[in-house]
Amino acid sequence: MRQEIEINSILKNFYKISGIRISIHDSEFNEIYSYPGEASVFCKSLQNNATILASCKRNDKTAFEEVKKTGEVYVYKCHCGLYEAVAPLYHYGVLSGYLMMGQIRDNEDGSLEYIIKKSTAILKSSEKAQEISKTVKVIDRDLIYSYISIMTVLAEYITAENKLFSYSDQLPQLIMDYIHNNISSKITLSILSQKFGCCNSTLSKCFKKEYGISIMGYICKLRLKKAEQMLCKTRKSLKEISFECGFYDQNYFSKTFAKNYGCSPSEYRTKHFQSNL
Repeated sequence: MRQEIEINSILKNFYKISGIRISIHDSEFNEIYSYPGEASVFCKSLQNNATILASCKRNDKTAFEEVKKTGEVYVYKCHCGLYEAVAPLYHYGVLSGYLMMGQIRDNEDGSLEYIIKKSTAILKSSEKAQEISKTVKVIDRDLIYSYISIMTVLAEYITAENKLFSYSDQLPQLIMDYIHNNISSKITLSILSQKFGCCNSTLSKCFKKEYGISIMGYICKLRLKKAEQMLCKTRKSLKEISFECGFYDQNYFSKTFAKNYGCSPSEYRTKHFQSNL
Protein backbone atom coordinates (compact mmCIF):
# COMPACT_ATOMS: atom_id res chain seq x y z
CA MET A 1 0.00 0.00 0.00
CA ARG A 2 2.86 2.37 0.80
CA GLN A 3 4.09 2.27 -2.80
CA GLU A 4 0.83 3.52 -4.34
CA ILE A 5 0.45 6.18 -1.65
CA GLU A 6 3.91 7.55 -2.50
CA ILE A 7 3.28 7.51 -6.26
CA ASN A 8 -0.16 9.08 -5.92
CA SER A 9 1.37 11.77 -3.69
CA ILE A 10 4.01 12.55 -6.34
CA LEU A 11 1.38 12.91 -9.06
CA LYS A 12 -0.96 14.93 -6.85
CA ASN A 13 1.79 17.38 -5.86
CA PHE A 14 2.76 17.89 -9.49
CA TYR A 15 -0.85 18.67 -10.32
CA LYS A 16 -1.13 21.11 -7.40
CA ILE A 17 1.88 23.03 -8.72
CA SER A 18 1.06 22.95 -12.42
CA GLY A 19 -2.65 22.23 -12.83
CA ILE A 20 -1.63 19.68 -15.47
CA ARG A 21 -2.94 16.12 -15.51
CA ILE A 22 -0.15 13.57 -15.06
CA SER A 23 -0.26 9.79 -15.35
CA ILE A 24 1.87 6.65 -15.21
CA HIS A 25 1.54 3.92 -17.82
CA ASP A 26 2.94 0.40 -17.73
CA SER A 27 5.21 -1.15 -20.36
CA GLU A 28 2.15 -2.14 -22.40
CA PHE A 29 1.01 1.52 -22.47
CA ASN A 30 -1.93 0.98 -20.08
CA GLU A 31 -2.64 3.79 -17.60
CA ILE A 32 -2.19 2.54 -14.02
CA TYR A 33 -1.92 5.77 -11.99
CA SER A 34 -3.15 9.29 -12.69
CA TYR A 35 -4.03 12.59 -11.07
CA PRO A 36 -6.73 13.69 -11.52
CA GLY A 37 -8.28 10.28 -12.00
CA GLU A 38 -10.32 11.31 -15.04
CA ALA A 39 -9.33 12.95 -18.31
CA SER A 40 -10.10 16.63 -18.86
CA VAL A 41 -13.62 17.78 -19.79
CA PHE A 42 -12.42 18.47 -23.33
CA CYS A 43 -10.86 15.04 -23.85
CA LYS A 44 -13.75 13.17 -22.23
CA SER A 45 -16.26 14.97 -24.45
CA LEU A 46 -14.41 14.08 -27.64
CA GLN A 47 -13.54 10.54 -26.59
CA ASN A 48 -17.21 9.66 -26.32
CA ASN A 49 -16.73 9.18 -30.05
CA ALA A 50 -15.15 5.72 -30.49
CA THR A 51 -13.23 6.80 -33.59
CA ILE A 52 -11.67 9.73 -31.74
CA LEU A 53 -10.85 7.57 -28.73
CA ALA A 54 -9.03 5.15 -31.04
CA SER A 55 -7.17 8.05 -32.64
CA CYS A 56 -6.10 9.36 -29.22
CA LYS A 57 -4.80 5.92 -28.26
CA ARG A 58 -2.85 5.70 -31.52
CA ASN A 59 -1.27 9.09 -30.83
CA ASP A 60 -0.28 8.01 -27.33
CA LYS A 61 1.07 4.68 -28.56
CA THR A 62 3.23 6.44 -31.14
CA ALA A 63 4.64 8.67 -28.40
CA PHE A 64 5.33 5.71 -26.07
CA GLU A 65 7.07 3.82 -28.87
CA GLU A 66 9.22 6.86 -29.67
CA VAL A 67 10.30 7.10 -26.01
CA LYS A 68 10.94 3.35 -25.96
CA LYS A 69 13.18 3.69 -29.02
CA THR A 70 15.13 6.76 -27.94
CA GLY A 71 15.01 6.63 -24.16
CA GLU A 72 14.38 10.38 -24.23
CA VAL A 73 11.49 12.66 -23.28
CA TYR A 74 9.11 13.15 -26.20
CA VAL A 75 6.99 16.29 -26.56
CA TYR A 76 4.23 16.58 -29.16
CA LYS A 77 0.77 17.93 -29.94
CA CYS A 78 -2.15 15.55 -30.26
CA HIS A 79 -4.46 15.53 -33.28
CA CYS A 80 -6.59 18.21 -31.58
CA GLY A 81 -3.66 20.51 -30.85
CA LEU A 82 -3.11 19.79 -27.14
CA TYR A 83 0.39 19.49 -25.67
CA GLU A 84 1.50 16.09 -24.39
CA ALA A 85 4.87 14.92 -23.04
CA VAL A 86 6.14 11.44 -22.18
CA ALA A 87 9.23 10.36 -20.20
CA PRO A 88 10.58 6.82 -19.68
CA LEU A 89 10.50 5.00 -16.32
CA TYR A 90 12.90 2.21 -15.44
CA HIS A 91 12.97 -0.49 -12.79
CA TYR A 92 16.50 -1.65 -12.00
CA GLY A 93 17.60 -0.63 -15.49
CA VAL A 94 14.67 -2.20 -17.37
CA LEU A 95 12.10 0.02 -19.10
CA SER A 96 8.95 -0.61 -17.07
CA GLY A 97 6.64 2.28 -17.89
CA TYR A 98 6.10 5.89 -18.86
CA LEU A 99 5.31 9.17 -17.11
CA MET A 100 2.95 11.36 -19.12
CA MET A 101 1.58 14.89 -18.74
CA GLY A 102 -0.71 16.86 -21.02
CA GLN A 103 -4.22 17.84 -22.11
CA ILE A 104 -3.18 21.52 -22.14
CA ARG A 105 -2.65 24.25 -24.74
CA ASP A 106 -0.31 27.23 -25.02
CA ASN A 107 -1.38 30.87 -25.29
CA GLU A 108 0.02 31.46 -28.76
CA ASP A 109 -2.15 33.17 -31.40
CA GLY A 110 -4.45 30.73 -33.16
CA SER A 111 -4.12 28.02 -30.50
CA LEU A 112 -7.72 28.23 -29.29
CA GLU A 113 -9.11 28.69 -32.79
CA TYR A 114 -7.35 25.53 -33.99
CA ILE A 115 -8.76 23.48 -31.11
CA ILE A 116 -12.26 24.82 -31.71
CA LYS A 117 -11.98 23.99 -35.42
CA LYS A 118 -10.85 20.42 -34.76
CA SER A 119 -13.50 19.77 -32.09
CA THR A 120 -16.26 21.32 -34.22
CA ALA A 121 -15.49 18.81 -36.95
CA ILE A 122 -15.81 15.99 -34.44
CA LEU A 123 -18.85 17.18 -32.50
CA LYS A 124 -20.69 18.72 -35.46
CA SER A 125 -21.57 21.62 -33.18
CA SER A 126 -19.67 24.91 -33.12
CA GLU A 127 -21.40 25.97 -29.90
CA LYS A 128 -20.46 22.78 -28.03
CA ALA A 129 -16.93 22.89 -29.45
CA GLN A 130 -16.39 26.44 -28.21
CA GLU A 131 -17.81 25.54 -24.80
CA ILE A 132 -15.46 22.59 -24.16
CA SER A 133 -12.44 24.20 -25.84
CA LYS A 134 -12.54 27.03 -23.33
CA THR A 135 -12.14 24.50 -20.49
CA VAL A 136 -8.69 23.47 -21.72
CA LYS A 137 -5.91 24.59 -19.35
CA VAL A 138 -3.94 27.49 -20.90
CA ILE A 139 -0.24 27.83 -20.03
CA ASP A 140 2.52 30.02 -21.43
CA ARG A 141 4.68 27.97 -23.82
CA ASP A 142 7.91 28.62 -21.90
CA LEU A 143 6.19 27.56 -18.68
CA ILE A 144 4.97 24.37 -20.36
CA TYR A 145 8.56 23.41 -21.06
CA SER A 146 9.51 24.25 -17.47
CA TYR A 147 6.84 21.83 -16.26
CA ILE A 148 8.14 19.22 -18.69
CA SER A 149 11.57 19.64 -17.09
CA ILE A 150 10.01 19.07 -13.66
CA MET A 151 8.20 16.01 -14.98
CA THR A 152 11.53 14.68 -16.26
CA VAL A 153 13.06 15.09 -12.80
CA LEU A 154 10.09 13.21 -11.31
CA ALA A 155 10.62 10.39 -13.81
CA GLU A 156 14.28 10.22 -12.83
CA TYR A 157 13.34 10.16 -9.14
CA ILE A 158 10.79 7.36 -9.62
CA THR A 159 13.46 5.45 -11.55
CA ALA A 160 16.25 6.10 -9.03
CA GLU A 161 14.08 5.02 -6.10
CA ASN A 162 12.68 2.03 -8.03
CA LYS A 163 9.18 3.15 -7.12
CA LEU A 164 7.49 1.39 -10.01
CA PHE A 165 6.96 -2.35 -9.72
CA SER A 166 8.21 -4.33 -12.69
CA TYR A 167 6.68 -7.59 -13.87
CA SER A 168 8.66 -10.60 -12.68
CA ASP A 169 8.26 -14.32 -12.07
CA GLN A 170 7.32 -13.47 -8.49
CA LEU A 171 4.21 -11.52 -9.48
CA PRO A 172 1.69 -14.44 -9.30
CA GLN A 173 2.86 -15.31 -5.78
CA LEU A 174 2.81 -11.66 -4.71
CA ILE A 175 -0.78 -11.38 -5.94
CA MET A 176 -1.68 -14.57 -4.11
CA ASP A 177 -0.11 -13.30 -0.87
CA TYR A 178 -1.95 -9.98 -1.17
CA ILE A 179 -5.29 -11.76 -1.68
CA HIS A 180 -4.80 -13.98 1.38
CA ASN A 181 -3.75 -11.03 3.54
CA ASN A 182 -6.68 -8.85 2.44
CA ILE A 183 -9.46 -11.36 1.79
CA SER A 184 -11.91 -9.48 4.05
CA SER A 185 -11.28 -6.19 2.23
CA LYS A 186 -12.40 -4.96 -1.15
CA ILE A 187 -10.18 -6.44 -3.88
CA THR A 188 -10.62 -5.55 -7.55
CA LEU A 189 -8.38 -5.83 -10.60
CA SER A 190 -8.08 -2.05 -10.52
CA ILE A 191 -6.80 -2.12 -6.93
CA LEU A 192 -4.33 -4.89 -7.77
CA SER A 193 -3.17 -3.06 -10.88
CA GLN A 194 -2.30 0.03 -8.84
CA LYS A 195 -0.71 -2.09 -6.13
CA PHE A 196 1.64 -3.89 -8.50
CA GLY A 197 2.01 -1.33 -11.30
CA CYS A 198 0.72 -3.67 -14.02
CA CYS A 199 -2.31 -3.53 -16.27
CA ASN A 200 -5.32 -5.78 -15.63
CA SER A 201 -4.39 -7.95 -18.60
CA THR A 202 -0.86 -8.68 -17.34
CA LEU A 203 -2.14 -9.47 -13.85
CA SER A 204 -4.86 -11.79 -15.11
CA LYS A 205 -2.69 -13.65 -17.61
CA CYS A 206 0.24 -14.33 -15.28
CA PHE A 207 -2.03 -15.42 -12.40
CA LYS A 208 -4.11 -17.79 -14.51
CA LYS A 209 -1.02 -19.22 -16.18
CA GLU A 210 0.49 -19.99 -12.77
CA TYR A 211 -2.61 -21.22 -10.90
CA GLY A 212 -5.10 -22.22 -13.62
CA ILE A 213 -7.86 -19.95 -12.29
CA SER A 214 -8.80 -16.31 -12.75
CA ILE A 215 -7.96 -13.81 -10.02
CA MET A 216 -11.59 -12.98 -9.27
CA GLY A 217 -12.53 -16.66 -9.45
CA TYR A 218 -9.86 -17.49 -6.86
CA ILE A 219 -10.95 -14.64 -4.59
CA CYS A 220 -14.56 -15.87 -4.68
CA LYS A 221 -13.46 -19.47 -3.99
CA LEU A 222 -11.32 -18.38 -1.02
CA ARG A 223 -14.10 -16.23 0.44
CA LEU A 224 -16.64 -19.03 0.16
CA LYS A 225 -14.24 -21.45 1.86
CA LYS A 226 -13.81 -19.02 4.73
CA ALA A 227 -17.60 -18.55 4.95
CA GLU A 228 -18.12 -22.32 5.00
CA GLN A 229 -15.72 -22.67 7.96
CA MET A 230 -17.37 -19.82 9.84
CA LEU A 231 -20.85 -21.31 9.31
CA CYS A 232 -19.68 -24.62 10.75
CA LYS A 233 -17.53 -23.35 13.62
CA THR A 234 -19.01 -20.03 14.83
CA ARG A 235 -22.36 -18.66 15.89
CA LYS A 236 -21.89 -15.40 14.02
CA SER A 237 -24.83 -14.09 12.02
CA LEU A 238 -24.98 -14.44 8.24
CA LYS A 239 -24.51 -10.69 7.97
CA GLU A 240 -21.33 -10.80 10.05
CA ILE A 241 -19.97 -13.78 8.11
CA SER A 242 -20.81 -12.15 4.80
CA PHE A 243 -18.98 -8.96 5.76
CA GLU A 244 -15.93 -10.69 7.24
CA CYS A 245 -15.54 -12.77 4.09
CA GLY A 246 -15.55 -9.74 1.82
CA PHE A 247 -19.14 -10.04 0.61
CA TYR A 248 -20.62 -6.63 1.36
CA ASP A 249 -24.01 -7.56 -0.13
CA GLN A 250 -25.60 -10.34 1.93
CA ASN A 251 -28.04 -11.27 -0.84
CA TYR A 252 -25.17 -11.69 -3.29
CA PHE A 253 -23.31 -13.79 -0.71
CA SER A 254 -26.33 -16.09 -0.22
CA LYS A 255 -26.86 -16.52 -3.97
CA THR A 256 -23.17 -17.19 -4.63
CA PHE A 257 -22.96 -19.67 -1.75
CA ALA A 258 -26.07 -21.54 -2.89
CA LYS A 259 -24.77 -21.71 -6.46
CA ASN A 260 -21.52 -23.33 -5.28
CA TYR A 261 -22.76 -25.51 -2.40
CA GLY A 262 -26.26 -26.43 -3.58
CA CYS A 263 -28.00 -24.93 -0.55
CA SER A 264 -28.33 -21.62 1.28
CA PRO A 265 -25.84 -20.61 4.02
CA SER A 266 -28.55 -21.20 6.66
CA GLU A 267 -29.31 -24.69 5.36
CA TYR A 268 -25.60 -25.52 5.22
CA ARG A 269 -25.16 -24.40 8.82
CA THR A 270 -28.13 -26.53 9.95
CA LYS A 271 -26.62 -29.61 8.30
CA HIS A 272 -23.02 -29.17 9.44
CA PHE A 273 -22.87 -27.05 12.57
CA GLN A 274 -23.74 -29.76 15.16
CA SER A 275 -21.32 -32.27 13.68
CA ASN A 276 -18.48 -29.81 14.15
CA LEU A 277 -19.16 -28.90 17.78
